[in-house]
Amino acid sequence: MSDLVVLGLKLGFLALLWLFIAFVANVIRTDLFGRKVPAVELAQATLDAGAPPGQQERLSRKVAKQLPTKLKVTHGRQAGMVIPLAGGVLIGRGTDCQLILDDDYVSTHHARLVLTTAGYQVEDLGSTNGTFVNEHRLTAATAFGLGDTLRIGRTLMSVEK
Repeated sequence: MSDLVVLGLKLGFLALLWLFIAFVANVIRTDLFGRKVPAVELAQATLDAGAPPGQQERLSRKVAKQLPTKLKVTHGRQAGMVIPLAGGVLIGRGTDCQLILDDDYVSTHHARLVLTTAGYQVEDLGSTNGTFVNEHRLTAATAFGLGDTLRIGRTLMSVEK
C-alpha cells in the first residue's frame, strides 16, 4: 500500500477512536448527572407529581380509607427510612427530590409516585436502569398500593398505612 493510504487509514482510525471516547464520556456524564431537563419541564413535572387542589376531596371514602400514608425503604443503604405520602413523591438522587436515594444505580430524577382518583401510581421518568414494581419493569404508569414492592436500583420500597 502506498504511504498516503496508510496515513489515511491511521487518521481515520484515530478519528473513530476519539469519537468512541467522546461517546463514552457522554454516557458517563449522563449517568452521573442525569439528562438536562429544562427548568420549565422540571417545574411542570413537580406540579404534576402532586395531587391537584381539591382532588383528595373527590376520592371516594372507600378508596381514601385504603390509601397508604407512608413510603418505607425496606432494603438498601437507607433501610428503615419512612417518608409521608402527601399527594406525590419525586424519587431520585437529585437534591430537589422528596426521597433522595444514595444508590449508584438511581438517576437524578428516577421515578415519581402520583396520587390519582384510583389510588397511587408509580411512573418511571426515563431512568437508565429502570423502575420495577413486583419485579416487573415499568413501561407506563402502574398502580402501586399495599403489598407491592418498588425497586429502584438496589433499593426496595413499600407503602404502609
